[in-house]
Amino acid sequence: MFICDMKRLSAVLPGTIIFIMIAGCAVNNNSLNVRDLADCLAVHGVKIEYIRPLEPAMLYADSAMELGISGRQLAAYYFNIDLEAQKKRIAKIKKNKYVFIMGLKFPAIVRGSYVLVDRQSVV
Repeated sequence: MFICDMKRLSAVLPGTIIFIMIAGCAVNNNSLNVRDLADCLAVHGVKIEYIRPLEPAMLYADSAMELGISGRQLAAYYFNIDLEAQKKRIAKIKKNKYVFIMGLKFPAIVRGSYVLVDRQSVV
């Protein structure tokens, strides 16, 4: 289940974090691809307005997509934590709680093998 600090998360992903927490998609999710994450959210009642592919190289991830949820742009980056380099990368993002994309600093939340970024919230 998504276990989190509600105060921090509500500040990071306003409007969408409640849906993600309700969805309850497992943290032990390295075997799931980004489409599986979207399907998991939909099965748990999250209304996904659109899904678009994203360039995973922005965060040196394995794959990525953008989800439209409640009028927000949520980016989901998948890291294969079986690979040592990606395991280190996701650990650094989890520690820092942010990522830089095109020189802009965005708040980030790590859930299992996924980094979730609200692309409309620049820090």
